[in-house]
Amino acid sequence: MPPRLTETVLDTLPARIAVIDGRGRIVESNAAWRDFTAEHDHPLVPTDDDRPYLDTLRRSQNEQAVTVAGRLQALFEGEGEASGEYPYHADADGEALVVRYAAADHEGERYAVVTQVGRAARSETAADLRLKERAMDEAPIGITISDPSLPDNPVVYANAAFERITGYSIEEVVGRNCRFLQGEDTDAETVARMRRAVNNWEPVTVEVRNYRRNGKEFWNQVTIAPIYDEEGKPSHYVGFQRDVTDRKRAEETLETERDRFALLNQIVRHDIRNDMAVALGWGGELADRIPEEDSEVFERVMTAATHTKELTEAVGDLAGILGATDPELEPVALDDVLRGETERVRSNFDYRSEGIEITGDDDLPAVDVWATSILSSVFGNLLDNAVFHNDEAEVRIDVGITVGEDAVVARIADNGPGVPDPRKREVFGRGKKGLESPGSGLGLYLVDNLVETYGGRVWIEDNEPKGAIFCVELQRADDETHGI
Repeated sequence: MPPRLTETVLDTLPARIAVIDGRGRIVESNAAWRDFTAEHDHPLVPTDDDRPYLDTLRRSQNEQAVTVAGRLQALFEGEGEASGEYPYHADADGEALVVRYAAADHEGERYAVVTQVGRAARSETAADLRLKERAMDEAPIGITISDPSLPDNPVVYANAAFERITGYSIEEVVGRNCRFLQGEDTDAETVARMRRAVNNWEPVTVEVRNYRRNGKEFWNQVTIAPIYDEEGKPSHYVGFQRDVTDRKRAEETLETERDRFALLNQIVRHDIRNDMAVALGWGGELADRIPEEDSEVFERVMTAATHTKELTEAVGDLAGILGATDPELEPVALDDVLRGETERVRSNFDYRSEGIEITGDDDLPAVDVWATSILSSVFGNLLDNAVFHNDEAEVRIDVGITVGEDAVVARIADNGPGVPDPRKREVFGRGKKGLESPGSGLGLYLVDNLVETYGGRVWIEDNEPKGAIFCVELQRADDETHGI
């Protein structure tokens, strides 16, 4: 190697390096040694240029420096080993070092190469490397590292978890491309997506059907990301593998249950609703023919039939929110929804119109809220609840809207029996048993879930002198609001 190139290489090394000739003088040193000498007066790097390096160490007041001088002198005299190291213990203000020395013979002359390395830095670096390697080996997820600079981008490292997940030993994995995990039912587009990411040095996460060593398939959540070298250039790929088979099977089971629920919903909403509509239609025809002494029984029959019809609507709406994980909200005119639902209630209960009075719907402020097209189910169920669970001969319901800067509160007040404080949460099915909570109904459960989906909340207050007020808070939708 040319002398100038040798000097350049030495200058790139972080350790302090010097070459000592047989007379004890420094004949060559690297940049780290020279820079340290210029800034420090250290016993092992003295600044006295008038005296040979070894002579300065021998005359030092620092016993450790004297010991190092003796080791180097023995090296020149051919006594003992031709190389070794000495642990330099720092004083209160100094640096703990490892001093390495080795003999180098050139053109009949002997030289000593001295290297000084910080002990703390050296031990910490080694410890860090061991810790990181142990952490990767013991990680609960599969970890692989591949080298795309080699033919077919083979695996150069695999941890124990990868072995447990796939059934392949580490010896069987290293040197192979991870495509050996693919099989007959592996999705080709998913594989192509991973290939494109690797070719473009981009991270990617996919869920792919893979196969274990015994041929059994499993769902593998794979994350692949590039690793960059000291110069900021991508050099390797790290892969993380997680067995998500149980979750995928649970999702497939849930999807099957949703399909069955959708079929049941279709039967309930179509067949039962149609039959109840026929029953209510014929009942309405009989309303004027029922003797006065039988009117109370007739009203009970019609109320039960109406309630059944409304429940079929609630089942359909509930199926809608259970099937949608993240419904898209849109501005909905709350006043129009409330007026429409009060008119529906009046129409449904026209057979007992003298016994139901609804007020407030003709004086509602115009306001939009963030919701979906089935917001009407919230207030339809609350109004129906005010009728079905009212024990008064004269049912009175009052509706109102209070508009705030960011939120809107709609209130439906009735003169029924009210809701005791301990049950104000249970009626929405919020108890530990959900819909099995005492007194909870499908309608109120639907109300609570829908309002929560809209980013709002629902609660109950006491009405005066008796009854309950169901309060629904929703996010106001205006030009300055962008949804939830």
